[in-house]
Amino acid sequence: MALVYNVVKILLNPTKDSLPNKFLVALITKTNGFMKEIKELLAITQKLKEKYIHLNKKFSLDGKLVGDIGEVLAAEKYGIELYSENTRVHDGFEISSGKRVQIKASFKGYCYFPFNNIPDYFLAINLLETGEIEEMYNGSGQYLLDNYIIPKGLKAYNNTFYTLSRGMLEKLNVQIDANEKIQRVPIMDLL
Repeated sequence: MALVYNVVKILLNPTKDSLPNKFLVALITKTNGFMKEIKELLAITQKLKEKYIHLNKKFSLDGKLVGDIGEVLAAEKYGIELYSENTRVHDGFEISSGKRVQIKASFKGYCYFPFNNIPDYFLAINLLETGEIEEMYNGSGQYLLDNYIIPKGLKAYNNTFYTLSRGMLEKLNVQIDANEKIQRVPIMDLL
């Protein structure tokens, strides 16, 4: 309580040379500068939310932002219709074939795979700072389970998900026949 009293006292009766006052001014200045960037980030997420309202993506800053960005980019690049609501296993389906797909995106070069709910198709992408995406894996969820998770004896984190490495995903990805992948929309590669 004494700390609060002293801060209030300094704020109400500041002396220009008091060390605590200089500290508070510096703190307020840094906080205001930081708040500017936070406000800009919130404005950007609001614009994304408005632009993609038809996809029902929130672009919230609670850890889902990367996933929402990845889903939207993948939907555009691969011709995927995203479900309007989050579902437990699949994020959408390939418009041309109806293949149901789960999309996982990362900036770090690894992704998560569900523990109990194996998706029909699994698309793992790495997001680049340029706004482009790199395909790490594009194939059946069962193939990933049978050729990576089970043979490597991977353990699920709290029985919720497996962490999959980029190197192994890319190694398996080259083994998948092109007809067994979610197809990129060629025109989107030109834009």
